[in-house]
Amino acid sequence: MNKTILIKDIRLMLKDLKFQIFFLIVVLLFILSAISSAVTYQNLSAEFQKDLSDFQEKTTDGSTRLINMLNSPYLLEIKSSPSPAILFSNYPSFPDQITSGVTFYTPRLYKYGSSGMEVFRLNWFFILGILSGFIMLVMSFEAVSYEKRAGTFRLMSINGIKRQYIIWGKYLSYMILYLIITIPPALVSMVLFFALTGTWSALFMLKFLIVLLISIPFASFFVWLGIFISMQKNYRTAIVIIVFIWLFFVILVPQSASILGKHLSPIETTTVYKERYDKAFWGEFNRWLDDGYAVGANDKLEDGVRARGFYASEEKGAIEKHKEVEDNLQQTKMIQNIANISPFTQFEKISEIIFDKGFYMLETMHETAKQSINQITNLMREQDSRDETSLHLFYLLASSDNGALSTFMPGYNTFSREFFQHPNLLFVTEIKTDETLVKIIKIMLRLLPILILNLILIVASVVRLERMDIR
Repeated sequence: MNKTILIKDIRLMLKDLKFQIFFLIVVLLFILSAISSAVTYQNLSAEFQKDLSDFQEKTTDGSTRLINMLNSPYLLEIKSSPSPAILFSNYPSFPDQITSGVTFYTPRLYKYGSSGMEVFRLNWFFILGILSGFIMLVMSFEAVSYEKRAGTFRLMSINGIKRQYIIWGKYLSYMILYLIITIPPALVSMVLFFALTGTWSALFMLKFLIVLLISIPFASFFVWLGIFISMQKNYRTAIVIIVFIWLFFVILVPQSASILGKHLSPIETTTVYKERYDKAFWGEFNRWLDDGYAVGANDKLEDGVRARGFYASEEKGAIEKHKEVEDNLQQTKMIQNIANISPFTQFEKISEIIFDKGFYMLETMHETAKQSINQITNLMREQDSRDETSLHLFYLLASSDNGALSTFMPGYNTFSREFFQHPNLLFVTEIKTDETLVKIIKIMLRLLPILILNLILIVASVVRLERMDIR
């Protein structure tokens, strides 16, 4: 009997004009997302290849001589290369490139596609997250009220069918519809994207399938929410509630998170951070002068005093530059934490872990950049130590002071002029993230709240239906 009711519900829903319209819209959007994402991917890949070509030129034009590397502010490049993950989302809020000097970590953040080459942002996150949540609400918000108006509940009760069986049948029918609406079009979209870009990847195919699987409990949340709302006595009230809930999660939560996050974790203006850098740098520099060290002159470079003074000053200034980035990261993290009350944000955060993108990847890139700088500076010092013509003066002005050194110490250099023996370390695209087990744990921790919300709505819906007057 229950199986018969389930099949009946599914057949009726398949014939429903709302379902047919939504299905056509979703199919069209999935196809368009594949096409637009493919074009964007090709544009970003071209930009990435240009960066790689520019870097290769640096390795031959003298930029990677050890002495020149000391005063090159953006020599180190950490880049998250474009990948098929763009089909799900381009994560427009988060940089995917970090450049820095190699003496200290003074990062600048960039985003591929910031020049405006990106096609409109139609992707899987919009379809599976934002749009599908709305569709499930619209499809399910009449689940109980319609059956009550039609007298079906009363008839079923007379025939001895428990109310909880009825509501579970409704839930299963809506979830089957969700799978029909999303799975086939998504698979077509994925195949079309790989065909257009020529980037067939079994790993990314598996990741896309995992995302589809993880979208199910989020869809389930909106189905149960719609079923619970459908027990409202007033039909118009139910419509207002579903629209408000969807707008609340899609617009109000992100906007409120941005406002609250900026208030709770404020950052200073660029001018203020620049003033702090100057104060830190020149404060340390003047301290050396006050202590009687000739750090302002370059006529006695061999004693190393000027180099040590400038290095100490640069170190103080770098701390302020680094603090600016840390403050921005802290504010972003605060905004993300507040926005996590939205299931859409949780879904996007899970996808970041799966695809190694977004804020999850940005934090990893920062750690990679710091480790790279430590490794590069150690290798530079080691290579310089073997150069008998070098005075081993490791500081920012080593290159510009080298001309003065040649006038009174010909044949010597402030720092080695040899080419760096490990130029591949200056252009990093292989960024190590968490192990698979750690990622699974992080994903499960983000899934747990939505699973708990599902459970709460199940209990609330069953209890409310048992107490509802079906006459």
